Amino acid sequence: MPRTNDAIHAVIFRNGEWLVAQCLEYDIATQARALRDLLYEVERIVAAHILVADKEGMEPFANLPKAPKRFWQMYKNATARVEPIRPAEFPAAYHRPLELRAA
Repeated sequence: MPRTNDAIHAVIFRNGEWLVAQCLEYDIATQARALRDLLYEVERIVAAHILVADKEGMEPFANLPKAPKRFWQMYKNATARVEPIRPAEFPAAYHRPLELRAA
């Protein structure tokens, strides 16, 4: 079982007009038109999964599979690292370290 402070890795890529962030350890994705908005959405969706699991007394991400292998390969081939932001409305206890790379 993953610990709450284990890092989550995500790859960022463009799909038409959208930027997409795909988490690797858990098949979670989100999209936005601007990088700052995308970073916010990644943090928000990860924190939301943790908050809901905590409220229901469950392990966060327990029922989510890993992302498909093609996203892991995209992450491996990516050369640019992207620094995440921290939304103020989520307590620090609900943040998971994020490792983001742009493909």
